[in-house]
Amino acid sequence: MERSSQYRIRQHWLALFVALALLGCIVAYNLITMRQRIIHQEQQRLAIQARVIDKNIERQLEATSLALEGIIKDLPTLNTVQANKRLSVLADAMPGIHTLFFTDATGTILAANQPALIGKNMAASQFFVEPRQHHNPDTLYISPPFKLATNGYVFNLTKTIPRPDGRFNGIVTAGVDPDYFETILESTRYAPDMCNSINHGDGLRFMTVPYLEGQIGKNLAVPGSLFTRHRKSGKQENIYTGTTYATGEYRMAALLTLQPKELQMDKPLVILVSRNPDAILKSWKNETIFQGLLFLVACIGSAAGLVLLHRRQAQFEKQAQRAEAMVQVRYELLEYATMHTVDELLQYALDEICQISNSPIGFYHFVDPDQQTLTLQAWSTRTLQEFCRAEGHGLHYGVEQAGVWAECIQTRAPAIHNDYAGMANKKGLPAGHAPVVRELVVPVIRDERIVAVLGVGNKSSDYTLKDSEEVLYLADVTWEIIDSRRAQEELKQANELLANHARIDYLTGIYNRRMFDGLMTAEIARSCRYNSTLSLIMMDIDYFKQVNDTLGHTAGDHVLQKIAELISGRIRNYDIFSRWGGEEFVIMAPKNDLARAAELAEILREAIEQFDFGNGLRITVSFGVTQYCSGEQADDFVGRADAALYQAKRNGRNRVEIAKPPVALSENCVTEEFVQLPHIEVTS
Repeated sequence: MERSSQYRIRQHWLALFVALALLGCIVAYNLITMRQRIIHQEQQRLAIQARVIDKNIERQLEATSLALEGIIKDLPTLNTVQANKRLSVLADAMPGIHTLFFTDATGTILAANQPALIGKNMAASQFFVEPRQHHNPDTLYISPPFKLATNGYVFNLTKTIPRPDGRFNGIVTAGVDPDYFETILESTRYAPDMCNSINHGDGLRFMTVPYLEGQIGKNLAVPGSLFTRHRKSGKQENIYTGTTYATGEYRMAALLTLQPKELQMDKPLVILVSRNPDAILKSWKNETIFQGLLFLVACIGSAAGLVLLHRRQAQFEKQAQRAEAMVQVRYELLEYATMHTVDELLQYALDEICQISNSPIGFYHFVDPDQQTLTLQAWSTRTLQEFCRAEGHGLHYGVEQAGVWAECIQTRAPAIHNDYAGMANKKGLPAGHAPVVRELVVPVIRDERIVAVLGVGNKSSDYTLKDSEEVLYLADVTWEIIDSRRAQEELKQANELLANHARIDYLTGIYNRRMFDGLMTAEIARSCRYNSTLSLIMMDIDYFKQVNDTLGHTAGDHVLQKIAELISGRIRNYDIFSRWGGEEFVIMAPKNDLARAAELAEILREAIEQFDFGNGLRITVSFGVTQYCSGEQADDFVGRADAALYQAKRNGRNRVEIAKPPVALSENCVTEEFVQLPHIEVTS
């Protein structure tokens, strides 16, 4: 009998050992998989932030390059006084521009936005030497950052000025203050340990957020550095994990080379976005400790109670399943959040928490910063279906108006009420709510402040401390995901607003010229591809200067806005309407031939002529109309409409002139000529 007992004991120990070893492998596998997933997700996230920075900086470089090209184009028409004034106005209007000047072929500054610079010779400066040695009017030269007397760093964006024979005749350059990019870099930081920087292609660091002492001006182009590895790879984007040369810290970094082909930059900029892997894996380490402790407790408890083996095993398996279920819920919440709204996520999380805690009722409230006001955010699905017909999503009310469930706000700890009916200080339930038997309510605390309250109720048995821990853990996880989603949505909205400002005219609300140029290219390509007609209407307000001079610019702005409204309401939704500049507008009319476009122009002319702009003010507009000819250049297309417009001006204004296309490049082309529009009967 004793031998048999010993044999059974050995069998029990063996079975326990095998079971615990298997469980340990499962936990270890889940933790390893979780770690890999976290690292992969973080790498993708860093790469996305680097691309966001790239696009914003690229837009600034494009704007500066266009401004430099405009200065070069206008130089022959400007005297010294005009040039200085022009440079000063441009520098004030362009964010981040420190200095703006141009030189002759010897490097002497001829005009500048800062008078103190005029007459100085820049022949020894690298931003002059490099363009002079490698003169190319199409190249945008990016100088290495250099230190100013004020200890700040700047870098120059430079274009060369060609002589009529193509030889070098000087430079026009803009000094860019790297601090201008601080907002861009800061907006993409989603974690305190995150560090974003902009570096010259030669390796010099000139901007970092947050600011790190001794980092500005540091050369990263040393053997073995992450910067050098990235540049040698020849790839535009790389993700590395290793010790950074700049700080000596172990970091996960995304590096992206900014050098778009259309800008023809002689040197690139390199964006570096990095995080501390310890911070990235902090939650994973906590999860590892948590599961490790659970595993250790299970082992000790199982070894101490072989007499109660079966009961202990059942308890352990139940605990393990619940722990794994919580980890799984966390994974599911993270995945669900990527494709659903915050409200949908809240309801989904409540459903999962109610299932884990065996609770038919679940609710989630947000607590306002004043700690005195509650906002009902969500009910669980089962609560809405079976227990509550009350309305009030998003309803605000004071903490003092809430029932006993709100005591967790005062105590800042979970509240368990297993005898809800017997509580003397409860304040009743809203109309339509089913009776509450027992409840568990937990606070979510961030930065010493309660931000939310999650409650479950009507479990078939009493709530325990274990229930409160699990519910509190999942409530915290849910809040973390919600908070992260809010930050992402705010960043997305900021980027969308920035993109909208780049394509919409601020005064009239229609497309600006830059956006129109891009759309015109697309429409011309579409017209050629499908052999469809495409017409262009260009218009200019007659005697508009008199309106500004007599009534003021406010009245002038009102006229521009009203004309934009009048035209917008009379064109098709796929016609492209843009402010061309000043008092000029342009309409791109796909699938409209010359006759139909001319008819539309006449309709618009009459509508504007008959409109009262206030106080008896009447405005007329002159129009030029033409049709695109397959194979011609966009500039010729626009130029023909512009010529027709000025023909209308010469012929008395307040009229429509037609410019027929030039000699046949396609079957629709005829000999170019201006045609006075005959009277067109317009019926309403």
